[in-house]
Amino acid sequence: MLSKLFILFKSGVKSRQHELFLGSCILLIAVISYNLGQINSLKKTPVSVRESAGLNADLFDAVKSNPPAQRDSLNKVEPQKLDTRVVVSKNSDKYHYSWCSGAKRIKSENQIWFSSAQEAESRGYVLAGNCN
Repeated sequence: MLSKLFILFKSGVKSRQHELFLGSCILLIAVISYNLGQINSLKKTPVSVRESAGLNADLFDAVKSNPPAQRDSLNKVEPQKLDTRVVVSKNSDKYHYSWCSGAKRIKSENQIWFSSAQEAESRGYVLAGNCN
C-alpha cells in the first residue's frame, strides 16, 4: 500500500517537474528579495537639505556655504513660537501652551485662556511637565 502511494507520488512529481522547479525558483527569489529589503531598511541615510519656497533663503545659503564646525552656531537658534497664549483647565493648577498635547485634551467648557505664561503664573498656575 505504502509503495503504491510512493510510486503515485513519484510519477506525479516527475510529470510536473518543470512547474515545481519554476515555482520553487519564484519562491526563493521572493524570500531573497524580502530579506534584502529588510537589510536595506536598516541602513541610515543622511538627511539632505533642499531649498524650497517655505525655507528662508538667507538661512539656506548660510547652511549651504558654512562648513559643519561653523553650523553649530546656527543649530543653537531655537524656533520662536508665534502663539504665546496659554490655557488652563478649571480643574487643574497647570497651564499649557496652545500647541501642547495637554492643551488639546482640555474640554472647551473647562478652558481658561491667558495671553501669556507670565499672566498664568501670576495667577498661581505652573507649567505642565509635558509642555516645554
